[in-house]
Amino acid sequence: MTVHKGSPAWSKAALVAVVIAAVPAACTTTTDQEDPVVARAFDQVLRWSDLRQMVPLGLSPEDSAVMAESHINNWIRKQVVLHKAEENLSPADKDFEAQLRDYRNSLVLFAYEQALVDQKLDTTFTEEEVQAYYEANQANFELRDHAVKLRWFRLTVPDRKVVKRVEDLFKSPKEEKQHELEIWLASNGVNIIDRSAAWTYWSDLDAEFPVDLPEPHGPERVVLNSDSTAWFLEILELRPRKSAMPLELVRRDIRSILLNQRKLQLIERMREDLYREALQNKDVEVH
Repeated sequence: MTVHKGSPAWSKAALVAVVIAAVPAACTTTTDQEDPVVARAFDQVLRWSDLRQMVPLGLSPEDSAVMAESHINNWIRKQVVLHKAEENLSPADKDFEAQLRDYRNSLVLFAYEQALVDQKLDTTFTEEEVQAYYEANQANFELRDHAVKLRWFRLTVPDRKVVKRVEDLFKSPKEEKQHELEIWLASNGVNIIDRSAAWTYWSDLDAEFPVDLPEPHGPERVVLNSDSTAWFLEILELRPRKSAMPLELVRRDIRSILLNQRKLQLIERMREDLYREALQNKDVEVH
């Protein structure tokens, strides 16, 4: 059933495509004389007005002809399969009225409920509501990885004595030693990477440290060495794997959960109110 170049059908496709490219949309008419048939498949016809909608204006005559031929061929092939399906399916197999009705009803209900949600749903939550849900559902927020708050810096110096001096200052519990370390780092242009304000998953640090990271054990200071480079990690807080996630990591998820619960409750109240109103007005009854 394919239409080939050089056949009468191709000539008509090319002619129609050229006319389509030249005639503005406002000139389309609906009479048989001015809306000719450009293809037929069994008892179905494809008219000029149908084809014109498929071929964009502004194309060259050659491009319009190619696109017109493609649409005509696709339309014919589709009609052939549809015709065969109509012949072979029983009336019961072709009865889609119930499915179409149910589908339409579902779309109408969804559109109405979405409009109701957009209009009436309160999307604000207090910190107390978020905290209460978090505390009641901590079992659902289990960490699959260690979460830490930390700071670190890196030294690349060939002199191991310098590294050892910095390590002694770094691991000292005395405040004056820590202050001395900060002055030394600032004087030597060493940047401190500070992740103390947010939680970081331990495995995410692999990309930043080209050495094997040990298992964290809590607030601690760790020094990792590799050739002439040393990394100094200060773990400020630790939430170990399989413990409850910090609230900061799940606050957005909790707000989404609470919002969905509120949405479902709003829809359920709407349905119940409408049902009771219909009963009261005797708009529904069971026979």
